[in-house]
Amino acid sequence: MKWFAKSASPSFDARIEGERAHVVLNVPTSLHEQLRLIGLEAVDLQIVRVIREDVSRWMPSMVDAFYEELVRVPSLRHLIEQHSTLERLKGTLARHILQMFDGQVTMDYIEARRRIAERHVQIGLHNKWYIAAFQKVWNVLSEKIDGSDWPEVERVRIMRAAGKLFNLEQQIVMTMYEDQIDEERQAIATAKRHVGDGVQKSTEELAAMSEESSANFQEIERHAKHVSTTTDAISIQLTEAVSEAEAGVVLVEEETRRFEHVVADLSRTTEQVAELSRLSQEIERIAGMVTTISDQTNLLSLNASIEAARAGEMGRGFTVVAQEIRKLAEESKQSAAETSRIAQEITQKMLVVSERMGTTETAVVRTTTEMQQVVRAFSRISEQTDAVSRQIHELSTDTKDVAGTIEGMRKIAEAIAETADDLQEVAATL
Repeated sequence: MKWFAKSASPSFDARIEGERAHVVLNVPTSLHEQLRLIGLEAVDLQIVRVIREDVSRWMPSMVDAFYEELVRVPSLRHLIEQHSTLERLKGTLARHILQMFDGQVTMDYIEARRRIAERHVQIGLHNKWYIAAFQKVWNVLSEKIDGSDWPEVERVRIMRAAGKLFNLEQQIVMTMYEDQIDEERQAIATAKRHVGDGVQKSTEELAAMSEESSANFQEIERHAKHVSTTTDAISIQLTEAVSEAEAGVVLVEEETRRFEHVVADLSRTTEQVAELSRLSQEIERIAGMVTTISDQTNLLSLNASIEAARAGEMGRGFTVVAQEIRKLAEESKQSAAETSRIAQEITQKMLVVSERMGTTETAVVRTTTEMQQVVRAFSRISEQTDAVSRQIHELSTDTKDVAGTIEGMRKIAEAIAETADDLQEVAATL
């Protein structure tokens, strides 16, 4: 285009030269290469300072263009309203853009842009929206410059200088976004490492705990099965013991009844012994009477012999009879004495027997009472044993249920171990 061949007016060059003392281009070494690539020099800062007042007049249109498109996106409008107000943000953007035309590209200038970019990252404004909206600002600025009264050559110089600053602006913003993304990536990588290490450690501990738990569950399961088997055996033994105890109760009851019969027989025998003792005493009394009669008969026989002797020959027959009577009386007396002795001996023995039978009866009665107590004790033992048997049976059932539960827990532990292996594989990929 031929307007590129036109030269700038002396007044424009003079104004540019007049801004030399007001510009500063002092950036970190890390930005030197970027400035070289876009060709940004101090003279460009002098050029943009020349149109600073014009930019200030154009600022409302530029700011409106920036936010006009943003607020049409519901999520961005919500973002703006959530963190500030539209008017406040417009004021901040106006100062930010006007600073670009101050001609002071220093570390403070760079940091101010980085803070803005950092704030955009914090509130969640993606760089695509910022760059797109900033393009709207550039479009308004370029239209304003193109429609100004500046000669074409000067407009081109202004457009180039402003374009370099807008390019630097976007580079700074993009660098900040990239730095933030790198930090987030590093944070994510660090978090992934921590998570991976934590998962690895946790899964190793989980695997060890699962293995130990599985072994413990197996041991508990083995003990539970042993307890179940033992309780089953005890239950069987107790059932047999209950049966034996019940049989013992029956036997003891039968023996008790026999002892009661013995007591009754002893009681009757004691009565009979007492009757025999009484009869022996009666025999002894009769023997005493026989002895008395024998003594009197002997005395009468003696008197008869005396009277027969006095009678002489006529009393000889009476003498013989008297002698026979005396002899018979003597024999009766001896028999009565023997009978009395035997009766006394029988009486003594009957007393001994009666005493012993009384002792035996007392012992039998005591034994019967004790056997009745044994019967009651056996009954209580049988009842208690039966109750214990039921409890043992319930315990056996509960133990089997516990064994089943432990088996389920063991399977869960195995599943946890498998999950731990899967987690280790996942951790290895982090």
